[in-house]
Amino acid sequence: MHKLFIPIVPMGAVRTTQKQKFVDERAKRYFTYKQHIALLAKQHIKMPSANPILADITFYMPIPNSWSQKKKERYNGAIHKSKPDIDNLIKGLFDSLNKIAWKDDNQVYEVHSKKIYSFNPGIGVEIWESEEEY
Repeated sequence: MHKLFIPIVPMGAVRTTQKQKFVDERAKRYFTYKQHIALLAKQHIKMPSANPILADITFYMPIPNSWSQKKKERYNGAIHKSKPDIDNLIKGLFDSLNKIAWKDDNQVYEVHSKKIYSFNPGIGVEIWESEEEY
């Protein structure tokens, strides 16, 4: 099992133009985001798995600065119900972990994920390898 905490504000996947070219500022930030996750993951995971993978993911979303301190404390650890969508968050993370945690994200057979508010934004990832050959 690999257990990681990536201290970065979670970002949803960005659509690219034809030929996978990133054109706008948000897409450039997304590319940097994926590189940052990959760099941190490489420090903990030495070789990509060839086995089926189960992933448990928690996206720790930042609490808005505009909220009162009382509201911030009340929502710390609470369910995050607004954008970005969880499927886009997973896509961005999985794209970053390809060829690092696994050879291809089609090896992931089960995913448990959630997004919650936190004073410490980031991504918590636990990766289990199945004993079965892929």
